[in-house]
Amino acid sequence: MSEEQLTRKERERLRHKQEILDTALRLFSERGFSNVSMQEIADTSEFSVGTLYNFFNSKESLFEELTNSCGDRILRALKTILDEPGTEAERLTNFIRSSSTLLEEHSLFIKLYVSELGTRGVKLSKIREKENIDTIINDGLEQILKDGISKGYFRRVDPAITAKAINSTIETLGFEMASQFDKAVATDMFAKVEQLFVGGLLLPEGK
Repeated sequence: MSEEQLTRKERERLRHKQEILDTALRLFSERGFSNVSMQEIADTSEFSVGTLYNFFNSKESLFEELTNSCGDRILRALKTILDEPGTEAERLTNFIRSSSTLLEEHSLFIKLYVSELGTRGVKLSKIREKENIDTIINDGLEQILKDGISKGYFRRVDPAITAKAINSTIETLGFEMASQFDKAVATDMFAKVEQLFVGGLLLPEGK
Protein backbone atom coordinates (compact mmCIF):
# COMPACT_ATOMS: atom_id res chain seq x y z
CA MET A 1 0.00 0.00 0.00
CA SER A 2 1.38 3.40 -1.00
CA GLU A 3 1.51 6.33 1.41
CA GLU A 4 -1.21 8.08 -0.61
CA GLN A 5 -3.61 5.23 0.20
CA LEU A 6 -3.09 5.57 3.95
CA THR A 7 -5.40 7.55 6.20
CA ARG A 8 -4.24 10.87 7.63
CA LYS A 9 -3.74 9.21 11.01
CA GLU A 10 -1.63 6.42 9.47
CA ARG A 11 0.50 8.93 7.54
CA GLU A 12 1.04 10.92 10.73
CA ARG A 13 2.09 7.78 12.57
CA LEU A 14 4.62 6.98 9.84
CA ARG A 15 6.02 10.50 10.01
CA HIS A 16 6.42 10.27 13.78
CA LYS A 17 8.15 6.91 13.45
CA GLN A 18 10.55 8.31 10.84
CA GLU A 19 11.32 11.32 13.05
CA ILE A 20 12.28 8.94 15.86
CA LEU A 21 14.47 6.85 13.53
CA ASP A 22 16.18 9.97 12.16
CA THR A 23 16.90 11.20 15.68
CA ALA A 24 18.21 7.81 16.77
CA LEU A 25 20.48 7.62 13.73
CA ARG A 26 21.99 11.02 14.53
CA LEU A 27 22.54 10.19 18.21
CA PHE A 28 23.86 6.67 17.59
CA SER A 29 26.29 7.87 14.91
CA GLU A 30 27.58 10.68 17.17
CA ARG A 31 27.90 8.75 20.44
CA GLY A 32 27.52 5.04 19.75
CA PHE A 33 24.64 2.68 20.40
CA SER A 34 25.52 1.82 24.00
CA ASN A 35 25.88 5.48 25.04
CA VAL A 36 22.39 6.57 24.00
CA SER A 37 19.26 5.79 26.00
CA MET A 38 15.63 5.59 24.89
CA GLN A 39 14.97 8.57 27.19
CA GLU A 40 17.53 10.66 25.28
CA ILE A 41 16.02 9.66 21.95
CA ALA A 42 12.58 10.60 23.26
CA ASP A 43 13.74 13.95 24.61
CA THR A 44 15.63 14.88 21.44
CA SER A 45 12.79 13.84 19.11
CA GLU A 46 10.26 15.56 21.43
CA PHE A 47 8.19 12.45 22.01
CA SER A 48 7.47 10.66 25.26
CA VAL A 49 9.30 7.45 26.12
CA GLY A 50 5.93 5.74 26.03
CA THR A 51 5.47 6.82 22.42
CA LEU A 52 8.85 5.31 21.52
CA TYR A 53 7.84 2.00 23.08
CA ASN A 54 4.59 2.10 21.11
CA PHE A 55 6.73 1.92 17.99
CA PHE A 56 9.65 -0.21 19.24
CA ASN A 57 9.62 -2.70 22.10
CA SER A 58 13.31 -2.09 22.90
CA LYS A 59 16.32 -0.04 21.90
CA GLU A 60 17.64 -3.13 20.13
CA SER A 61 14.51 -3.41 17.96
CA LEU A 62 14.75 0.31 17.15
CA PHE A 63 18.38 -0.20 16.11
CA GLU A 64 17.52 -3.19 13.97
CA GLU A 65 14.70 -1.39 12.15
CA LEU A 66 16.93 1.63 11.67
CA THR A 67 19.73 -0.38 10.08
CA ASN A 68 17.35 -2.37 7.90
CA SER A 69 15.58 0.80 6.74
CA CYS A 70 18.85 2.55 5.86
CA GLY A 71 20.19 -0.55 4.15
CA ASP A 72 17.01 -0.77 2.06
CA ARG A 73 17.32 2.84 0.91
CA ILE A 74 20.97 2.44 -0.08
CA LEU A 75 20.24 -0.77 -1.98
CA ARG A 76 17.33 0.81 -3.89
CA ALA A 77 19.51 3.78 -4.82
CA LEU A 78 22.34 1.56 -6.05
CA LYS A 79 20.01 -0.66 -8.09
CA THR A 80 18.46 2.42 -9.70
CA ILE A 81 21.90 3.70 -10.68
CA LEU A 82 22.94 0.32 -12.12
CA ASP A 83 19.75 0.12 -14.19
CA GLU A 84 20.05 3.58 -15.74
CA PRO A 85 20.32 3.77 -19.56
CA GLY A 86 23.51 4.54 -21.45
CA THR A 87 26.54 2.77 -22.83
CA GLU A 88 28.36 0.37 -20.57
CA ALA A 89 31.17 2.90 -20.08
CA GLU A 90 28.65 5.61 -19.16
CA ARG A 91 26.81 3.35 -16.71
CA LEU A 92 30.02 2.26 -15.01
CA THR A 93 31.24 5.86 -14.84
CA ASN A 94 27.92 7.01 -13.38
CA PHE A 95 27.99 4.24 -10.77
CA ILE A 96 31.43 5.28 -9.56
CA ARG A 97 30.72 9.03 -9.65
CA SER A 98 27.43 8.62 -7.75
CA SER A 99 29.33 7.09 -4.83
CA SER A 100 30.26 10.55 -3.57
CA THR A 101 26.61 11.68 -3.48
CA LEU A 102 25.43 8.45 -1.84
CA LEU A 103 28.17 8.70 0.75
CA GLU A 104 27.15 12.27 1.53
CA GLU A 105 23.46 11.36 1.83
CA HIS A 106 24.08 8.30 4.02
CA SER A 107 27.26 9.31 5.87
CA LEU A 108 25.62 9.10 9.31
CA PHE A 109 24.47 5.53 8.73
CA ILE A 110 27.79 4.45 7.21
CA LYS A 111 29.61 6.01 10.16
CA LEU A 112 27.32 4.10 12.53
CA TYR A 113 27.80 0.89 10.56
CA VAL A 114 31.58 1.16 10.76
CA SER A 115 31.68 2.19 14.44
CA GLU A 116 29.39 -0.63 15.56
CA LEU A 117 30.91 -3.44 13.48
CA GLY A 118 32.89 -4.75 16.42
CA THR A 119 30.30 -4.58 19.19
CA ARG A 120 27.13 -5.16 17.20
CA GLY A 121 28.56 -6.85 14.14
CA VAL A 122 26.14 -9.78 14.23
CA LYS A 123 23.09 -7.54 13.94
CA LEU A 124 24.72 -5.35 11.33
CA SER A 125 25.80 -8.35 9.30
CA LYS A 126 22.13 -9.33 9.00
CA ILE A 127 21.61 -6.31 6.75
CA ARG A 128 24.06 -7.73 4.24
CA GLU A 129 22.70 -11.27 4.59
CA LYS A 130 19.06 -10.22 4.35
CA GLU A 131 19.43 -7.98 1.33
CA ASN A 132 22.47 -9.63 -0.27
CA ILE A 133 23.68 -6.14 -1.13
CA ASP A 134 27.12 -7.22 -2.28
CA THR A 135 25.72 -10.00 -4.46
CA ILE A 136 23.20 -7.70 -6.12
CA ILE A 137 25.76 -4.96 -6.77
CA ASN A 138 28.46 -7.37 -7.94
CA ASP A 139 26.01 -9.09 -10.30
CA GLY A 140 24.92 -5.74 -11.74
CA LEU A 141 28.48 -4.59 -12.29
CA GLU A 142 29.47 -7.95 -13.72
CA GLN A 143 26.68 -7.76 -16.30
CA ILE A 144 27.75 -4.27 -17.36
CA LEU A 145 31.31 -5.51 -17.77
CA LYS A 146 30.23 -8.58 -19.75
CA ASP A 147 28.14 -6.46 -22.09
CA GLY A 148 30.97 -3.95 -22.51
CA ILE A 149 33.43 -6.71 -23.34
CA SER A 150 31.10 -8.40 -25.85
CA LYS A 151 30.53 -5.07 -27.63
CA GLY A 152 34.23 -4.34 -27.84
CA TYR A 153 34.21 -1.40 -25.43
CA PHE A 154 36.17 -3.03 -22.60
CA ARG A 155 39.32 -5.09 -22.41
CA ARG A 156 38.87 -8.84 -21.90
CA VAL A 157 39.13 -8.97 -18.13
CA ASP A 158 37.44 -11.40 -15.75
CA PRO A 159 34.06 -9.71 -15.19
CA ALA A 160 33.36 -11.31 -11.81
CA ILE A 161 36.72 -10.43 -10.28
CA THR A 162 36.69 -6.92 -11.74
CA ALA A 163 33.16 -6.28 -10.46
CA LYS A 164 34.19 -7.32 -6.95
CA ALA A 165 37.31 -5.15 -7.17
CA ILE A 166 35.26 -2.09 -8.12
CA ASN A 167 32.63 -2.69 -5.43
CA SER A 168 35.20 -3.43 -2.73
CA THR A 169 37.27 -0.36 -3.57
CA ILE A 170 34.25 1.95 -3.40
CA GLU A 171 33.02 0.34 -0.16
CA THR A 172 36.43 0.57 1.53
CA LEU A 173 36.87 4.23 0.60
CA GLY A 174 33.33 4.97 1.74
CA PHE A 175 33.99 3.40 5.14
CA GLU A 176 37.22 5.38 5.52
CA MET A 177 35.63 8.73 4.66
CA ALA A 178 32.29 8.35 6.47
CA SER A 179 33.50 9.58 9.87
CA GLN A 180 34.70 12.91 8.47
CA PHE A 181 32.99 13.36 5.14
CA ASP A 182 34.37 16.04 2.85
CA LYS A 183 32.59 16.41 -0.51
CA ALA A 184 35.63 17.76 -2.35
CA VAL A 185 37.89 14.99 -1.05
CA ALA A 186 35.30 12.33 -1.86
CA THR A 187 34.72 13.66 -5.38
CA ASP A 188 38.45 13.69 -6.07
CA MET A 189 38.90 10.20 -4.62
CA PHE A 190 36.15 8.65 -6.73
CA ALA A 191 37.45 10.48 -9.83
CA LYS A 192 40.67 8.55 -9.30
CA VAL A 193 38.71 5.31 -8.94
CA GLU A 194 36.97 6.13 -12.22
CA GLN A 195 40.30 6.76 -13.92
CA LEU A 196 41.70 3.50 -12.56
CA PHE A 197 38.84 1.24 -13.57
CA VAL A 198 37.02 2.90 -16.48
CA GLY A 199 40.22 4.30 -17.96
CA GLY A 200 41.93 0.96 -17.55
CA LEU A 201 39.05 -1.01 -19.06
CA LEU A 202 38.31 1.07 -22.14
CA LEU A 203 39.76 0.00 -25.44
CA PRO A 204 40.79 2.88 -27.75
CA GLU A 205 37.68 2.48 -29.91
CA GLY A 206 35.50 2.35 -26.80
CA LYS A 207 36.37 5.85 -25.67
